[in-house]
Amino acid sequence: MSKQSENSNSQTEHSEDTKCTACNDTGLIIEKKEQKQPNGKVVLKDLGRPCHCVQKRALKKAFKNSLIPDEFKNARFDNYETNSDAQETLFNAIKEYLKDFPEIIKGESEQNSLGFIAAFGETRIRSLQGEAKYQAKADHNNFGLGKTHLQMAAAKWILNRIRVRDDIEMNVKSNADFLDTKSKFDRGCQVLCVSDITFMDDLTSAKMAGDGGGTFKNLLHNAINVDVLVWDDLGKAKYSESKEGLYYQIINERYLHKRPIIFSSNEDKGTLSEKIGYAASSRLLGMCGDRLYAVEGEDYRMRGGVQL
Repeated sequence: MSKQSENSNSQTEHSEDTKCTACNDTGLIIEKKEQKQPNGKVVLKDLGRPCHCVQKRALKKAFKNSLIPDEFKNARFDNYETNSDAQETLFNAIKEYLKDFPEIIKGESEQNSLGFIAAFGETRIRSLQGEAKYQAKADHNNFGLGKTHLQMAAAKWILNRIRVRDDIEMNVKSNADFLDTKSKFDRGCQVLCVSDITFMDDLTSAKMAGDGGGTFKNLLHNAINVDVLVWDDLGKAKYSESKEGLYYQIINERYLHKRPIIFSSNEDKGTLSEKIGYAASSRLLGMCGDRLYAVEGEDYRMRGGVQL
């Protein structure tokens, strides 16, 4: 008889609502194990170990909290098609970044981020007229290259593979005195995915909501403090001074605390600065260093594909 089959009745009797039959949703597997006593006698004792479902539930919660859009739930690296030089560049860039990511997430470098931007920004194209505008769209397309697909695939890769170590401050009482000490533990890497227009609209609405600022503070706190912020279509939201301030606050705080941002934008260096503010743009581009890629190429959707 297997040792696991000797678990307590509370673990072997399952209700219809039980999700994990191994531990009966307790998160703990009780096993009989031999232990040698000081007197040399060997006895059987009930010992507990974490059930496999604990990590599975934690990962499921992490995916839910990451806010990966439903339309990208199947976005993976193995189903990203590289049919152009631009797509090849993007794909290789994200692979190289993730290869270095275990070191990046330790927070020892200011250049910890990755950015995909346009060679010729959307705002610049919109400012043109007539034939020049049409020609610029044809020559400098930045849409439909699969940037979002790669960002979401990277988010899932990080959630599945990367763990970080936290230092927790503790007060320990010793000889009537309290001593400060640190406890270290590993946890899954936290990822938050946001789409620029929706995110900035949510922040603006929350700022004006009559809840004492609770929702706004929570949204801002998450964007600033999450381990990795994946920011899609950065600079797409309509410009306002209020939004410029929010861009700077989020990006500057992440810059100061060396927290990575993986972002894409249909703006170029110049027009991105106009959309999010020069100070925020300077911080963000500096965080990327050599990991800033300006690309252009044929729209995948125009060829009948589905990559976004």
